[in-house]
Amino acid sequence: MIIGWDDLAARTAPVDVVVVGGGAAGLTLAHALRGSGLSILLLEAGGLKQTKAGQSLFEGELADPAVHPWLHHFRVRAAGGASRIWGGRCLPYDPIDFELRPWVPGPGWPIALADLTKFYERAQIVAEAGPFDYDPATALPGRPTELAPGLDSDLIATRLERFSKPTDFWKRFSPDLTNAPDVQVLLNAPLTGVRLTLDGASVDHLEVRRPDGGSLAVRARRYVLAAGGLETVRLLLASDDVKPGGVGGDHGHLGRYYMSHLAATSGEITFATPQSVAFDYELDPAGIYVRRRLALTEKAQRRISGLNVIFRTHLRDPADPAHGDPVLSAMFLVKDMVLYEYSRKFRERRGKAGDRLRHIGNILRDPVKLAAFSRMWLQKRTFADRKLPSVVLGSRQGVYALEFHAEQAPNPDSRLTLSDQRDALGMRRLRADWRTTPLDIESLQRAYGLLSEELTRTGTGALRYNPAAVAQAALSEGAYGGHHLGAARMAANPKDGVVDPDCRVHGTPNLFIASSAVFPTSSQANPTLTILALSLRIADQLKLDLGSP
Repeated sequence: MIIGWDDLAARTAPVDVVVVGGGAAGLTLAHALRGSGLSILLLEAGGLKQTKAGQSLFEGELADPAVHPWLHHFRVRAAGGASRIWGGRCLPYDPIDFELRPWVPGPGWPIALADLTKFYERAQIVAEAGPFDYDPATALPGRPTELAPGLDSDLIATRLERFSKPTDFWKRFSPDLTNAPDVQVLLNAPLTGVRLTLDGASVDHLEVRRPDGGSLAVRARRYVLAAGGLETVRLLLASDDVKPGGVGGDHGHLGRYYMSHLAATSGEITFATPQSVAFDYELDPAGIYVRRRLALTEKAQRRISGLNVIFRTHLRDPADPAHGDPVLSAMFLVKDMVLYEYSRKFRERRGKAGDRLRHIGNILRDPVKLAAFSRMWLQKRTFADRKLPSVVLGSRQGVYALEFHAEQAPNPDSRLTLSDQRDALGMRRLRADWRTTPLDIESLQRAYGLLSEELTRTGTGALRYNPAAVAQAALSEGAYGGHHLGAARMAANPKDGVVDPDCRVHGTPNLFIASSAVFPTSSQANPTLTILALSLRIADQLKLDLGSP
């Protein structure tokens, strides 16, 4: 049920679990605990609607604005969190991501894929993304298994990515949570401090800011921070009244190893059999949108001592009117017919003088094609419950731009810290100093070389690329979208990280973190599905801890 401040103030006994954050992680975790015999309180800093004042609390400093989005971008301070603007892409980490790779710095994950598999299966249901199956051979029976016939080998493999509706987690779970007698939800309840006992051995209470400017102490048997990959770290760093390094900062790792993904478009791939390229979105037997992509196999990654990376066929640059396509020109002019993360790039493109007129000319030369596309878009995107994820156009010549989505290596000098500036609540703002390493770029260049060799060897196509241009594309795009990873990383040993394999903060046994901040490595995969899987795993652990029937 949704409660008010007076209801919370009237409570005298601690609840069993307090969950901080009403985004995908927090809502999934609270929903999983519903009906377990435990009392749950979910605190969401925002209200039912996003506000300008609320978003301003996310603003912060950047060491280099050229390589990182502003900190209030790709985040939503309202019920549902960033799931309100989520593109819906779902995929798990690969087995090799959980293994110790000698060429990747750090101790890696202290858990294996097998520890998450059953939670991935449940996360698929939570995300409304179909079965936990990313192999085209089994997920799409009777259909082509390869993106291009003859290309798959022991080095390059076709894999699927799946798409949620996309799910707004507040809309999905709020009916159950607001009607559950064992779950209470308090909106507009920003956390301003995690207060430890005087000996620092556990959390004593959470300090929550009231609308009147006062504070209220909230106590529980267990606490879960599920406030996102940035805000969770900010809250831990700011809670430094007992421990100077913040909660979880005993060994200096809190805020360090901040990662994202390298993602951009560079190079051009030409397939030998254009009509056979499986480039488009498809519906699987369950009616879920899926799409093929090219992945480096484990053998390939070991051969080149490289980080994980995938490739997708992509649109030619919509900003360049030389493509002559009315749909691409309309897309550039309208700027909202693509996934959220791409639209930012288009909004920032100025274009050359006269480009707008050339785009209009493209539209006027083939209005029939644009009209047909518009009807399809309205049907499958605008008015559909399960939405077509984005614009994908085929090429009669088999020529596509090549998009990459690549892992970033852990780097202790890439970090989040607190600035001297304060927000309207008196909280110190976050400062992001996101950095790459030579391994990030060299690994990506080697992956391009390997893909080019395999296309030539198999006779399935050719890749035209420039290693320097690949590096420039990766560095100019910078940290990708809303993927905020690693700044409170998981490690078996407290000397190596912030949380243990159960996502429990080292040295603080009643505090858990459900966030991409705990990821020790970034993989090639978008983080949402793994966030959901870890949240479900934490829920099971809490039931064990607290003796749920």
